Amino acid sequence: FFDNIRNSVDAGNYLRSLLPKDEQYRIKWFNSDMSDQFKRKETERFACGETWGLLATDSFGMGMDLPNIKLIVQWRAPASISTLWQRFGRCVRDLSLSGTAVLLAEKDYFDHLKNAKKKRK
Repeated sequence: FFDNIRNSVDAGNYLRSLLPKDEQYRIKWFNSDMSDQFKRKETERFACGETWGLLATDSFGMGMDLPNIKLIVQWRAPASISTLWQRFGRCVRDLSLSGTAVLLAEKDYFDHLKNAKKKRK
C-alpha cells in the first residue's frame, strides 16, 4: 500500500524495470484514477495469479474482496495506526492459512530508539 498515487506509480515503474520485458505487465498500480472496469479486471487477474503485484492506494480496499492475499507491504508509515491496521487487515482472512504484513518505514521513525539506547549507556 501507498499513501499517494505518485509513489505507487514510481514504485511500479521501478519494480517493472527489474523484470524481463515480457513479465513487466504482471506488476500494476491500482488507484482512484483507474476505471471500475480496470479495477474489476485487475482484481480478477490478481486473484488467479496472472498479476503478481498491485501497488495500491486506499482505493484498493474500497469494495474489493480478496480474502487470501498472502503478502501485504506498506510503504512508509501512514498517518494513523488505524489506516495501517486496515491495510494489514487485507492479509489472509482464512484462519487455516498464514500471511505476512510488512511495514517499510524510514529510519527516522526509529531515532528515538537510538537516543534511548545512548542514554542507557
